[in-house]
Amino acid sequence: EIRFVKGVLSWFIAQIMSFQEIVKLYDGETIQLEECIREKVEVLENKNKCKTFVLLDVGEIYRKLENWRHLLPRVEPFYALKCNHHPLVAKVLADAGIGFDCASKKEIKQILKLGVDPKRIIYANTCKQKSYITYAGSKNVDLMTFDGVHELIKIKDLFPDARLILRIQSNERHKAKHNFNTKCGCHRNHSKELLAQAWEMKLNVVGISFHVGSLPDDAECFASTIADAHFVFQIGQSLGFNMTILDIGGGFPGIDDDGGKFEKIADVVNKSLDLYFPVSQGVRIIAEPGRYLITSAVTLAVNIIGKRIVRQNFKKKNQNGTTHLSLSPLNCNASHDKGRDSNMTHDIRRTDDDIRNNESLVYMYYVNDGVYGTLANVMTDSVVIQHKVLYREAQPDADASPKKPSIIWGPSCDSLDCVVPDCNLPDLKVGEWLYFCNMGAYTLCLATDFNGIERPLVFPVCSKHYWNQMYPEGSPMLYLPYV
Repeated sequence: EIRFVKGVLSWFIAQIMSFQEIVKLYDGETIQLEECIREKVEVLENKNKCKTFVLLDVGEIYRKLENWRHLLPRVEPFYALKCNHHPLVAKVLADAGIGFDCASKKEIKQILKLGVDPKRIIYANTCKQKSYITYAGSKNVDLMTFDGVHELIKIKDLFPDARLILRIQSNERHKAKHNFNTKCGCHRNHSKELLAQAWEMKLNVVGISFHVGSLPDDAECFASTIADAHFVFQIGQSLGFNMTILDIGGGFPGIDDDGGKFEKIADVVNKSLDLYFPVSQGVRIIAEPGRYLITSAVTLAVNIIGKRIVRQNFKKKNQNGTTHLSLSPLNCNASHDKGRDSNMTHDIRRTDDDIRNNESLVYMYYVNDGVYGTLANVMTDSVVIQHKVLYREAQPDADASPKKPSIIWGPSCDSLDCVVPDCNLPDLKVGEWLYFCNMGAYTLCLATDFNGIERPLVFPVCSKHYWNQMYPEGSPMLYLPYV
């Protein structure tokens, strides 16, 4: 009984603890990233637990939100929860008063448990399970999207009082890394027929939405699609609908060092809104940013758990222009540095034949997170992520140290689990650490436990500068429900 009481008491305390007992605060305006990572590494190594972990900088989320409000003052952000649904991320954004783009019953439930008004939620999934529509109706989450007649039939049967947003396709003249037109959205030329069907069914269409695609090529995609939305808006109004909402979706970049791309997008959006949806018309403008708000707020740290050195044999291009690359084991007599990992190169003998045969050494490092875990974005986004070495002490000339051709592998047994297929790293030891910045979007939410590999620990941090802006009246009582 005593054990049970202690357990209940511990759980109760955990539910009402303040943010400051969860989020570690640091002096200054921003987090000193490497110092913070070293601090967490030291804690883990002292416990002999060299687990992968992420730093979640909630102050960075707030900074990005304030930048959004400054550059896009007319556009209300509805955070795309699918991008990163960590409870603390949702809590911080809920406290900041923004809306949420939810795609399922579970996501809606998570946000409602935080006390968010149902009117601050858009159910932005054009293909909804029937039971999810019923749930949304029971919770008065009445703003939802559609793009076809079969979705209208479901909504008519299950939630006829819903406020509906017609999702249209983005303008086809522009490209994006992930284009959604094949799966989602009604073509503008078919919109009149679909809106007429909604009118005949006595449903309440209140606006238009679109999504230019994830990681679009240029900012002008917003201008052309806002113009398309205006065209469809007028069709809806001509049919008798009271069109009051324009949802410009997502596609906003999450990395600051993108040559001012977000600023360019904001400028294009503002000018297009002024042209097609001037303030005098009273149209409410919303958007569904995900990557923009969360990408730069998360840094992943991984431990090197294995190492191999192999020969890399380059072969000439064939007729198709393909370069063949083969890796072969390196036979070497490696000495062991007392109590420390060996560099495994002390007794390697490279011969003149090696050089004549155009062979070189490749250093393969195995880390404790991979593409089936937090580094899933390597596959989903088809990007080469930026990696950095965590040195035990700050080294101003670290970039000048000799680099070796290297490959970074994930920890699973699958050969597809390759994090960085081609890079240059100094000669590192097993037990050293690497870290990856800008890991907030579509990472933690896509991580699996494939091969039984553990998911990363999460260490929330924040600078006192942004903390005091977020909560000027003091730390709120925190409740992070299990979802």
